[in-house]
Parts: sequence; structure tokens; C-alpha cells
Amino acid sequence: MLKEINLLHQQAQTHLNKGEYKQAHHCLIQILQQDKYFADGYFLLAMIAIAHHNLDKSIALIKQASVLSPENSEYYAHLAKAHVLQNDHVEAKKQADIAQDLKPTSALTWDTIGGVYSKVGLHKLAAQCFESAVEKDNTNAEYFFNLGASQKFIGNFALARKSYNQCIALAPAHCKAHAALTSLGDISQSNNHITTLKALNATTLNSDDSLYIGHALAREFEALKDYQSAFEYLQRAKNKKLTELNYSINSDKAMFSAIKQYFEKPNLNQSGFGSDEAIFVVGMPRTGTTLVERILSQHSDVTSAGELQHFGLLLKTLSNSTTNRVIDAETVQTAKGIDFVELGKRYIASTRTVTGNTAKFVDKMPLNVLYAGFILQALPKAKIVCLDRNPLDTIVSNFRQLFAVNYSYYNYAYELTTTAEFYLLFKDLMQTWLQLYPDNFYIVNYEKLVNDPETEAKKLIEFCGLSWQEACLEINKNTAPVATASAVQVRSAINNKSIGNWKKYNLYLDGVKDILANGSN
Repeated sequence: MLKEINLLHQQAQTHLNKGEYKQAHHCLIQILQQDKYFADGYFLLAMIAIAHHNLDKSIALIKQASVLSPENSEYYAHLAKAHVLQNDHVEAKKQADIAQDLKPTSALTWDTIGGVYSKVGLHKLAAQCFESAVEKDNTNAEYFFNLGASQKFIGNFALARKSYNQCIALAPAHCKAHAALTSLGDISQSNNHITTLKALNATTLNSDDSLYIGHALAREFEALKDYQSAFEYLQRAKNKKLTELNYSINSDKAMFSAIKQYFEKPNLNQSGFGSDEAIFVVGMPRTGTTLVERILSQHSDVTSAGELQHFGLLLKTLSNSTTNRVIDAETVQTAKGIDFVELGKRYIASTRTVTGNTAKFVDKMPLNVLYAGFILQALPKAKIVCLDRNPLDTIVSNFRQLFAVNYSYYNYAYELTTTAEFYLLFKDLMQTWLQLYPDNFYIVNYEKLVNDPETEAKKLIEFCGLSWQEACLEINKNTAPVATASAVQVRSAINNKSIGNWKKYNLYLDGVKDILANGSN
């Protein structure tokens, strides 16, 4: 019987690796019929469940496997990963800690644990796990890429550069690594890899890879002040991706309209959950949200929680909306039935992997601006800080930014004109929130902040109910991880170098200026 089980086990693994889930499932059921205590049978069934997005079932199966084999670190690592996919960061960290304490012997298990820690915002722990992964297997490019990303987030740029270069040495066509390497800066006429990037660009067929290379080329040409080449490579890559997307600005317009309509008669009497811990920093991306987060988190009473998707996902869950987007017009409409006290409680509880040690914390997810009214129904004592930046700088910065590929909420940024239209929708909603919630919603002008940081930072700190501390201006001394596009930039002192960057691309902005002019009439 043992010989037959071992054979079926090998066959199941082979089928699973090939994506032949039906055949793998058949083998595993045969195993468990002969030996119901065969732990890996349950674990591999869990992998099939995850492949079919059945997270509840996968978690139950991995738990069964871990009961039967409690010393197996791989099981706890994947249990942690499944909880991350469910956005349960507290339980994910708990299981990742167990997996780490079991001292895995597998590089893949260390990489899995590192991925979990990274997802929950614990980037120093993530880097340590990825270091263990590459120590055990220095031939896997992806392990080096993951290590480089964590090193970048925690500010170890020299080590990040080394890791990205090692990744590229192992996988020369790793387009994401090329883009990441370029994002570290230090580009000059004598120190760039434009020739390598051009060669990759000429042979890359996949639109996502083209995006990575196009953005990398744009960044390098911009550093060399060749703005025409920068724009052309960027636009070509974005157009290639856009042709594959079924995107229309009309869907975003419908979403913004639904939000405004919902709050035409808001229920301002709902009590919500009474916590005053949360400070939300919101706005269009690339408008100074990370700068504000760094100022706030330099305060001794404030912790940075990073960019959390928790609130939107919890609202989606509690609204019982079944659409395939986290927020859309239908989800907004179904939100009327939400228990906002429960939403507030669950949101605060969901942050506890990184919060709870200081009086307040910052959630810096820019597009939480869409949820501001819902946030203040759920957490009426929360403070929301919204960034406002020069429209042309905002639009150009969003167009130039490489957002998470295939994350549909940034689809507007594939074209300058739709970015301009999205900007106008944002500005209108921002004013709506200010009118409805003047005591909880505060607008920070980016240009004023960087030109007179002390005056503006003091106003910001006062709005958040905190006492002034001189350390708030010393953001270059802030050692907290930064897992955003600003990871390199915000390690410097506050400066106004980014003001007026749009002028570099003025030749391409006639359509944007027309939209802004017509939208303001």
C-alpha cells in the first residue's frame, strides 16, 4: 500500500505542476481513501483549491495538513499566504511567525514567508527571509528580485542594486528587475543601460514586459534630459497595453457619480466606531502623499501602516456586492445596508500587525479618497488628509508612473487625456468631502508644503490632534520602510525640486490643457 501511495503522490505532484488539476485531485482522493492521515494529500488539495480561488477551503485543508504534520514549515507558510490573499493580515503574520520559527530548509518556503511579511508591511522581516532564500538557492532570479524589492523599501539601496543586478545576471530578460534597477536612480551619460533596454524593447512581445521596459527607458532618457525619447518610449508602451484593456473613462465617471449621489443625503447621525487612531492620507497618486505620511510618522505618537487596501475590501465584503471590482457604482449603491460600526471595528482590527503601539497610525492608500465619506461613517473620529497638487504636475506624474500592472483602478493613467479627466473627477469629489466633513477632511497643498514646510506641517499636525515636534520636518531621518514609488525620493530632506516637472513634457499637453480649461468652466 505504501508503494502505491508514494506513486500516486508523485503523480499528483506532476499533474499539479502541469496545471492538470482534475487528474491531481483524482490521485489525491485515492491516497486519502487508503490513508486518511497522509498530510501532504490535504496540503496538495489545498493548492488545487487556491488555484480555483477557493480560499476558505484551502485554509481548512492546510490546517488539517498542519495538524497531521505540525513540524512542516511549508504548510504554515502557505497557510499564511492564504490568509494574506483573504486580506487577514493578523492571522497571516501569526502563521508566518510559526513557519519562520520552524527554521525551514527549503529556499522556496523562506521566499513564501518573505512574501507574506512583505504583503503585511513588515519589510525588514521580509528582507531577512529573502536573504535566507538566496543563501539556500543562489540560482533563482525571483528570489533575488524579491530580496532587492525589500532592500529598496527599507532604504538599503546599494544592496538592492546588487540584488537586482544578480537577478538580471541569472535572468537577463527579467523586465521587472530592469525597471526596478532603473528606479534606484544614479543615471548619467557614462552610467546607464539604455543599450540593454533598447535591445530588450525590440524583442519583448508581452505588453506587461513592454511596460516595464518602456518605463525604464523613459526614466533613463529623462535623467539624460532627452524628454522626447522618454515620452515616445513611454507612450508606445502604454498604448500597447491600452489596446488590450476594455477601459473607458465612463466607468470611472459612473463610479464618481454614484459616490456623490450616495452622499447627497448622507446619514450624518450614524455613530460609527469610536476609535480616533486612524489618519488617512489620500489624493491622486504622486502628489506628495508619501511626503505627508513621512512628516506624520516622524511624530513619536504616530506609526506608519503603509498603503492598506483593508478599508475598501472590507466595505466590499460587508456590502455583499458581487461585482468583479472592489469599488464601482453598484458597490456604492449596495453600501447603504452596511453596519458601519462593524466596518470600523473590523478595519481597526485588520491593521494590528503594524499598529496599536502608538496613539495614532497613518494609512496612506491614495485612492482611499474614493471612500472618505464611508470612512467617516465607520470611523467618525478619523482624520483624512488630502493632497492637492498643480494639475499639470499631477497629470504628468500619474502618466509617468508605473503602477501595479493589471491593477484596473489606475487604468486612467495609460493616456494623458483620461488622466486629465480623472483628475477633474478627483478635484470635484475632494471639494464634496471638504463641504460635508470640514472638521475631519483637510486639504494640503503640495507646493505650499514644500516651499514653506514648517508653517504647513504645523497646521497639518494640529489638524491631526497632535502636539508639534520639530522632528516632523526631519523626514530624511525617518527609518520606516517605504513600499511606494517614492522609496528613493523621500529618503532626502523636504525640497521643491519636483515643482514644474510638467514643463519637460509641455509639447504633449495641448489636449490635457483643453480638458482642464473646459472642465473648469
